[in-house]
Amino acid sequence: MTALIEFTDVGRMFEADPPVHALRGVTLRIDRGEYVAVTGPSGSGKSTLLGLLGLLDRPTSGTYRFAGAETTTLAERDRAALRAGSFGFVFQAFHLLPYRSTEENVMLAEVYRPKGRPAPPRRGRRERALAALERVGLGHRAGFRPDRLSGGERQRVAIARALLGDPDLLLCDEPTGNLDGENTQVVLDVLEELNGQGLTLLVITHDEAVAERAGRRIRIADGRVVAGGPEPVDNPSPVDHQFAGDRPQWP
Repeated sequence: MTALIEFTDVGRMFEADPPVHALRGVTLRIDRGEYVAVTGPSGSGKSTLLGLLGLLDRPTSGTYRFAGAETTTLAERDRAALRAGSFGFVFQAFHLLPYRSTEENVMLAEVYRPKGRPAPPRRGRRERALAALERVGLGHRAGFRPDRLSGGERQRVAIARALLGDPDLLLCDEPTGNLDGENTQVVLDVLEELNGQGLTLLVITHDEAVAERAGRRIRIADGRVVAGGPEPVDNPSPVDHQFAGDRPQWP
């Protein structure tokens, strides 16, 4: 397998009194085509890890190689371009514009681009959005506004939007957190199907049933990988720090 993500001794400290060590010496590898779930108690560092993985934040120590390229030394403009071209994001909140149709919400993924990175051509944008909706089974809802969709359908629209740039990696932060059991299963079926098509998935979740659907599980406790990494810790610390800076709210 080809490594997509390589973390080596990555740490993230937030300035405070005393300093907050949200991640400590994290070493892990995720190969292309893997479906990985990251679990752990609140405040353990899961969202900090997602922010680093998605180039939304920088580590304070260690190295992060994505598709073989070192990212920690890249200029912010280059990081933004890499993020826009290689990553898709799905969050617990759907972040859909209520006054736009489903297909328009998906199309907006090509409109808002990092400074200096040109948007894809307008020609064919609607067709690309419809193709993304078809991938998640919502082609028949293209003209509907979000208020006419179920929670599961809205999350599938958010997934379609994340797919529009044909990302190498889909990062999902509690993607079923706002859904009931039935809609959770539908969304997980969609994610499983996308992974079957070759898309690399990483899902942050508190739900053990959601984590069980992944091909591999990584568990974090007290800012350290304690299971599922290349060097799991035999006796993790039982401390669960509720750090205010440990779960930043990414945009």
